[in-house]
Amino acid sequence: MPRRTSSTEGRVELTWPGKATLPATVAAGPLTLRERVGEASDWHDRLIWGDNSLALAALREELGAAVDLVYIDPPFDVGASHYLRRGEVEVVAYRDTWGGPGYLSMLYPRLSLLRALMKPTATIAVHVGIQVCHHVRVVMDEVFGAGNFVNQIAWKRYSAHNDAGQGARRLGAVHDVLLIYGMGPERTWTTLRAPYDKDYVAKWYRHVEPGTGRRFMSSPLTAPGGAAKGNPSYEFLGVRRFWRYGQATMEGLYRSGRVYQSRPGAVPRQKHYLDEQEGVPLQDVWTDIRALQGTHAERVGYDTQKPEALLERIVHMCSRPGDLVLDAFAGSGTTAAVAARCGRRWVVIDRSQPAFTVTRRRLRAMTRCGEAGPFAVLDALPAARRALLERVGEAELRRRVLALHGATICLEGQVHGRRGDAAVVVALGERPPTALEVATWLGAARSAGAAALEVVAWAFEPSIHDLDTPDVTWWEVPRAFAEGEEARPRRVPRLSLAIEETSAGRALRLTDYAGPVDDAPDSWAPLGVEAIVEWAIDDRCEGSVFVPRWSAQRGRDGALELRSPPLAEAGRVVVEAVDASGRISTRAIG
Repeated sequence: MPRRTSSTEGRVELTWPGKATLPATVAAGPLTLRERVGEASDWHDRLIWGDNSLALAALREELGAAVDLVYIDPPFDVGASHYLRRGEVEVVAYRDTWGGPGYLSMLYPRLSLLRALMKPTATIAVHVGIQVCHHVRVVMDEVFGAGNFVNQIAWKRYSAHNDAGQGARRLGAVHDVLLIYGMGPERTWTTLRAPYDKDYVAKWYRHVEPGTGRRFMSSPLTAPGGAAKGNPSYEFLGVRRFWRYGQATMEGLYRSGRVYQSRPGAVPRQKHYLDEQEGVPLQDVWTDIRALQGTHAERVGYDTQKPEALLERIVHMCSRPGDLVLDAFAGSGTTAAVAARCGRRWVVIDRSQPAFTVTRRRLRAMTRCGEAGPFAVLDALPAARRALLERVGEAELRRRVLALHGATICLEGQVHGRRGDAAVVVALGERPPTALEVATWLGAARSAGAAALEVVAWAFEPSIHDLDTPDVTWWEVPRAFAEGEEARPRRVPRLSLAIEETSAGRALRLTDYAGPVDDAPDSWAPLGVEAIVEWAIDDRCEGSVFVPRWSAQRGRDGALELRSPPLAEAGRVVVEAVDASGRISTRAIG
């Protein structure tokens, strides 16, 4: 292990353009409960949708230093986009195009926020690529202390890369890096063991026991010290020697089949069975877990999905049953899935809509079959929207949205702007616009001489689909806009349902779906129910929180149940559907 610098010698520190001074100040707006899956009596696991810096600050206010294990798999700063792929549909899951200083400026304060959530016995594992691991390690030395470094693990993902065959003048890059740091010397730790490799087994466990087929190696039963060491001398299986054990013990080994004699008269040796050995203690090069391929059953179509076996190893090594595991870059949800199966509590966070919908679908399915417990879905976006509104003011916020929408400001009563022949209303309040409000705005638009109405909002109350008129289009301000990006409003997907009366009650059937296509916000097309990958129903509607009482997911064979079971309740029903691109559409009936 390399020598550590002492406190009097100072420390190595990495600087870059734009580096902020820690601790980073992040406003801790409260998280909004969006959905409950199952009923929890005490603790509920959490899937949080939104910017992880906002979510981590809110968790610090609520939980304090309560986390036992942090695993994060942040972007690798490779200068490319990564995708969610389902069938022929391909959508950007996240863009990994930070570029050097920007990447470190993103990661540095988040590491500090994570540290504030960790117990004194906690461990953090940061999964990074070879392009940035050297920078990230120095940053982690600064945040966690160089003395708390535990391991730098090389995870061999692939057996080989044909970089040379593609003209590259370098060696094939086949591994990622895991940087492990603890909060202190009392960190939770379990030494894991790996199976012996094939060459070791072939060399040392070369004997196979007749009848059982068990492999074993043998070791001497003789005692090299002889009489001088006080070892007993007697005849055993026709051989007189000084032996390691007394005669009674030797006879017991023989009766239990633990003695190996290659031939009559040969010196007996002791058997050690391969299947009884613990294996070799795990080292810092992991070659026995491969990256996921298309044939793996756990694949969900997420480009950078990590294998469950990798997370299982980290969870078992650095936590105990009942501990709290946190992942601030949840991606496809592997950390939550593994934590649930291993009996750990979990909190996972991601701002990407494709990542959020994939993770939620995965966890819903696990909860339905009993592999995961109840969990809550929380949203950091409302707090981000409120902070943005307070920072720039309503008028400026509306001006920015109109500019991104390609509309001109034109205040005429309740109308805020014009885009071509259409009047534009920008509704940026916390309460989603209702069908009644949209109908009122349509009347105002017509009074102002507009041929159509475009309503732009953060989100809409599900009843808007009841207003069936071609003169109105609904546009959502993307979540990324509230998080600081210049993102244009997008058309709201439209879900069509049919109500079927049965003797047991109403049943709902998906009949059609239309929504944006490709990456063009103005595009719109009838996509059909074939585009839906999941839908869920809440037939009790307890306030603003969605509680799915029934859900269906498209299987690997492409089949999706399009008709719900009969609903016993006669009141309002809210339906939520997700398409292959991760877009969410909500519809209310009754």
